[in-house]
Amino acid sequence: MSELTLIILSVTLTGMVCLPLIFNHFKQKTKGNLLKERLKAEAQVEHLKAGDFETWREVYCLGLDQQNNQLLFLSLLENENLVQKIDLETVRLCRPTRQFRETKEGKEKRQIISKITLMLDHFDEQKSPVQLEFYDENKSDYMINEWELAQAWSERINKLRN
Repeated sequence: MSELTLIILSVTLTGMVCLPLIFNHFKQKTKGNLLKERLKAEAQVEHLKAGDFETWREVYCLGLDQQNNQLLFLSLLENENLVQKIDLETVRLCRPTRQFRETKEGKEKRQIISKITLMLDHFDEQKSPVQLEFYDENKSDYMINEWELAQAWSERINKLRN
């Protein structure tokens, strides 16, 4: 084979491997941007910057409106298509939580994370805490950094509160 044939073959094979990955990346980015725009439209806020949002799994979006001191959450799973607005003036503490379930494999017991939520406790103890779901094993097959995401947003919200 000539060098030109090898070069063409190499470029073609590389393109066949890389193009689907690049296409998938831009597709996910577009879905994330659409989710952010939907959250902005439904929450009726225009002053939020790109750094004020986080999207994951293309069905969840979390936004922080620092000007109005509100947390915005949108989940497209099941019938949760409404934007939740949480007034951070009424929130005492924000903390990530994990729920576990136990499985038994022979004599060995294992704990598996079944749910990750962001819990927002109110100053008024008679109000029940707000739970924002980041992961549920019944709705998603596997985790993609949801625990780290919940911890980061908890820190961010608590810093804003102080």
